Amino acid sequence: MPEQDYPFGRPVPPKKTDSRPQETDDNGKVRLNPLWTPLEDIPSAFITEGREGAVWHYSVVEAEREVAGEKRKEPVVMLGSEEILTVLPEAQRDRLLTGMQEAARRRAKENPEERMTEPTEADLHQAINKLGHPTIAAGFTEGGETRLRDAMMSGELHAFPSKNLVVLNDKSGRYMSVKARGEVAPQDVATWGENVRKLFSSHLLGVTVQFQQIKTLRPPENRALAQSANALLPPSGPRAATEAPRADMNPSAHPGRSKAPAPGKQARRGR
Repeated sequence: MPEQDYPFGRPVPPKKTDSRPQETDDNGKVRLNPLWTPLEDIPSAFITEGREGAVWHYSVVEAEREVAGEKRKEPVVMLGSEEILTVLPEAQRDRLLTGMQEAARRRAKENPEERMTEPTEADLHQAINKLGHPTIAAGFTEGGETRLRDAMMSGELHAFPSKNLVVLNDKSGRYMSVKARGEVAPQDVATWGENVRKLFSSHLLGVTVQFQQIKTLRPPENRALAQSANALLPPSGPRAATEAPRADMNPSAHPGRSKAPAPGKQARRGR
């Protein structure tokens, strides 16, 4: 089918990279993002009342759903985060770090001959961050093992609860780059982004959801817009800024686990 016949873009496999060994487990299977969940299953308050400037990531995938008594493949938005420490409340992040440090002290006490250093915040950051879009789009085999999945529209979600605002974009090198998807018409991506915006709006009732097209605009337009958009969005990392971008600055804006979850969840989340 022509590209424009896909409301969320054509499903494509992720661009291969050797720079993300943390995305696979010891058996070579893709890990699941720690926040891996379908948009339909996540309480909207987790986003709309969460941390200011939180950076989520999303991918639209095909998953089996029962519609009117029939099983068929439907587009499903999967959520996770490559920058988890921007999403977790500070108290929860501190508890995670404390837990890692207590575990390290116990191991040191049980194995005094081994030299162990106490984990730092940088170690926590390295342990749970940088699990990208393939770990969010991932699904399961019939045997319950994780597997890579093709994905349609993918990008970031920036949340600004104080302004009742969510900003989506198309920034995913793994699923939206030329190497992954080939050349696409910018107007097609704008349509996909608007369709994704509508999906989020239907779940985040009462919240202003905008879409910014950045990655898939061709030069020189993409450079100018990317620079202005990135200047407005908060920096990545655990201490993300809390300023939201202004809609009037963007001309395209619109108002690690690797095992299957519990059986009850798996059926709904699909493969």
